[in-house]
Amino acid sequence: MGRMQAMELAGSEMSLEQQIAIHFSGNCYPPIPSKMIPVAVAAIDAYHEEDFARVIQLPEGVEFRNGENWVFASQAIESLHLDAWLSEIFWTEDEEDEE
Repeated sequence: MGRMQAMELAGSEMSLEQQIAIHFSGNCYPPIPSKMIPVAVAAIDAYHEEDFARVIQLPEGVEFRNGENWVFASQAIESLHLDAWLSEIFWTEDEEDEE
């Protein structure tokens, strides 16, 4: 489980919401509550629109580690371990070395 499963999920034909739900319940410890799925989807959308500083409201009763009830898209991506859904944008270390 983990990163490899997330990458397989990201390449599957399931809906994004289904992929994230499986990722949150199977790849994350402790499991991330399903009420965070809309946050993950919004963060992925923001990333693909190159709006890394987009503010995303957290569900009622959820606070980020700084006590706020919102996060930047980049913070959500990191905290929710969503990099598998962004791999088409990420550069590999080898590509960076070539430039």
